[in-house]
Amino acid sequence: MKSLLSIFLLIAFGQITLAQENLALNSFRQVPADELKTFMQNEAIYWSKVAAVLKEKGQINAWGIQVRSGGMLATEPNVNTRIGLGSWENFENLGMNYAAAEEVVRSQMDPEKLALLEESLKQDKFEFAAILTNTEELIWSDKQPSFNYIVYNYSNANDVNQYLAEESRIMKPFFEKLMKQGKTKMKGWGTISVLSPIGYEYPYNAYTVDFYENIGDAFSPFTSEDISWPEEMVSLGELKTPGFWKRVIWKRVLYLNQKNELVETW
Repeated sequence: MKSLLSIFLLIAFGQITLAQENLALNSFRQVPADELKTFMQNEAIYWSKVAAVLKEKGQINAWGIQVRSGGMLATEPNVNTRIGLGSWENFENLGMNYAAAEEVVRSQMDPEKLALLEESLKQDKFEFAAILTNTEELIWSDKQPSFNYIVYNYSNANDVNQYLAEESRIMKPFFEKLMKQGKTKMKGWGTISVLSPIGYEYPYNAYTVDFYENIGDAFSPFTSEDISWPEEMVSLGELKTPGFWKRVIWKRVLYLNQKNELVETW
């Protein structure tokens, strides 16, 4: 964890200036099918408790586990652990804070139960990749939206800041209007910039996010045929590679709710 954070800090602090701090660390994993049950049990029984301690102290603002839905290649990750960090201070101290939170959780667990869990926690981490992101824009259909599926629409932009600013200028009011009119099943929409890793060798540097209640809604998101798309949408294609580099659907199966309680849909 410490070496990973050091690399991220060198890259991110040296090249990125943020207008707002809404950071998140996304750890992608390639967990074999026969190991997935144990992996989820470890997350639910142990790591969610560690995250709850961090969240209660304000050292993170969100935690959740997502699994790939809607198909994937054998070479792609099938699990994403998302930690909402919020600030650079929380990011810089994440390793230290995690270690302290683990001590709290272990001190509160039954020694026999902890001893049984120890062997399970030795499971391979199945790490695939990790990215540091910043949420630039986020809108919801209501004050307490309910969603189970998240769609990531990845793009490679010529200028990330310009592209996402135009996404917000053109598409944000469009989706807000559709949500208000009840013409879409979308529960929320957002724009994300990738802070690290960045460079020519990486296939995307920004993405938009759609939130849905049901997986079918992600494939059929509109409830009306009477939709007038913004004419300026065409200009977005001039700011990045044509279309999306990749569109991926994830289902959130474990997460901490607003009361800092674990919710399981696994």
